[in-house]
Amino acid sequence: MISPDNILDNISEAAIWCSAGIEPTDLAQAASVAIEKRIPYMSVGTDSVSIVWPWLEGKQVKIFSRFYLKGQDSDQISFLSAKINQAFKNGADGAQVFVAMRDIDAFVSQLYLIRDDLFFNKSLFFGIDINELGPFEWQHLFDALKKMRASGLLLVLPKDEGDNSDYVGRVYAALNALTPEDDFEFHFLLGNNGNRIEQTARLFQAIRPDLSQKVKFFINYL
Repeated sequence: MISPDNILDNISEAAIWCSAGIEPTDLAQAASVAIEKRIPYMSVGTDSVSIVWPWLEGKQVKIFSRFYLKGQDSDQISFLSAKINQAFKNGADGAQVFVAMRDIDAFVSQLYLIRDDLFFNKSLFFGIDINELGPFEWQHLFDALKKMRASGLLLVLPKDEGDNSDYVGRVYAALNALTPEDDFEFHFLLGNNGNRIEQTARLFQAIRPDLSQKVKFFINYL
């Protein structure tokens, strides 16, 4: 692994990821780094949005708040919607909603009708564990993204098992499942693994160079 400061200094596609529950002084430090290094995105826990917003207002750094869907029942999704709405009121520019593949259809079917009201002028990203996706599931996921008119995907590699994870093969399958018209943003959270970042960037350059400017790597900063 390489240090977060080293990545932020040397990778133009970097974004900042702050753990949930960190101290306000540490959030202020991360916000200052984002401003100084012209980092486009900063992801924080829901309780941190109102803390970083005064630092980042008007600074060209978009605040993403994270949400986790736990199940398919309507009460869960209704509660999630209320939390997202509150985060937007607190200053968030977008939502990263982590959803298990088995819950994707329920999530979309219950939210797409209110999508324009809930996400008006805001970004929506689906957060997915890339290891959950088989080679023939990408099209299903992309169809769900299009139905929700999501901005894109946040693909997470929570545990890197080297060659056993088939990470490169999964990204390759994702890129080949895209149609020429698909122009989603692709964000990645890869545990500050420089090798994985380089592999991913090269795959996009080789297969979908038109999307390379829409690739971002979230770096665990604090």
